[in-house]
Amino acid sequence: MKTLKEVSFKDKKVVLRCDFNVPIEDGKVVENKRIKEALLTIDYILDQNPKMLLLVSHLGRPDGKNVPEFSLEPVYKELKELTGEEIVNVKNIKEMKLIQGKQGEFRRVYFLENIRFWPEEEASDEEFAEEVMAGVDVYVNDAFSASHRDHSSITKFPKFASEKCMGFLFEEELNELTKAKNNPQRPSVAIIGGAKIATKLPVIEKLLENYDWILVGGMVANEALDKGLKLSEKVILPVDFSPEDEQHERFDIGPKTLEKFGEKIAEAKFILYNGPVGMFEERKYSVGTGMVIDMILNNKNAYTVVGGGETIEAIEDLRELKGFGYVSMSGGAMLEFLGGENLPGIKALE
Repeated sequence: MKTLKEVSFKDKKVVLRCDFNVPIEDGKVVENKRIKEALLTIDYILDQNPKMLLLVSHLGRPDGKNVPEFSLEPVYKELKELTGEEIVNVKNIKEMKLIQGKQGEFRRVYFLENIRFWPEEEASDEEFAEEVMAGVDVYVNDAFSASHRDHSSITKFPKFASEKCMGFLFEEELNELTKAKNNPQRPSVAIIGGAKIATKLPVIEKLLENYDWILVGGMVANEALDKGLKLSEKVILPVDFSPEDEQHERFDIGPKTLEKFGEKIAEAKFILYNGPVGMFEERKYSVGTGMVIDMILNNKNAYTVVGGGETIEAIEDLRELKGFGYVSMSGGAMLEFLGGENLPGIKALE
């Protein structure tokens, strides 16, 4: 795959697939971290004076309909403020076709409304991709977090560009997660929590190839215990739960489990963390997750990689993100990649 620095953007028409799937309340962006990080790639491309840059993203799940609450209008306004650029807001594909076919002068930056407003996006429609990509020279994917989806803007858009490459965020995510999957410094510990054992079990099995210990909590652990799953000796499941008078509920791991987890975390040189180990949303069940986060941060000799929406939410709610080596903003894509899947978005760039 080509990197951003291996492609020239001067006088080119460029489509950049971003991930602006950010929280919005009352028509305003309430957390702009993803938008600010995307500026690394946006600014790099604009510094080379492209003929045109079209920004494409999704927001939520509008199911192929124009749903006002999922409009990217607030992101458009935030971008204008952050970049100082005169960005053109493109509301429909017909308008896009006029821009793509236009001769002569272009405005530098265009911003397409939520790509999932068109049903062809999630249907991975090739004709739709060809329509949007008409006349485009370079396709850039900077949305690793959406690259586990076989959607038109991820897998079909690249087919209709003369060149294709990954953006800076995509490249960094790929490098960090490849290291986490294949080459963690030993001893290495993975902490897997959250829900949905069906999605987490392949990850656990894959990580067993290169990790010394897998510590499992949350609903994943409960399901494994309920089903009596026979897991590797390197997998450590909870042996008790808290609060002590509510053991039957199993909403948080107990002190004996925390002690066992703590021993492995303290000796690790590489720590991967995905998924809270308890129902942290309720304070009385957040103790285990908070203490696991503290254990990770207290190990100053380990390189740490954390990721997943719930994981980030738990850390920000109970502690803070500062102090972790790498914070992945990819949820499902991170898990599928760590589980050994070759993501559709990666295949499309190869």
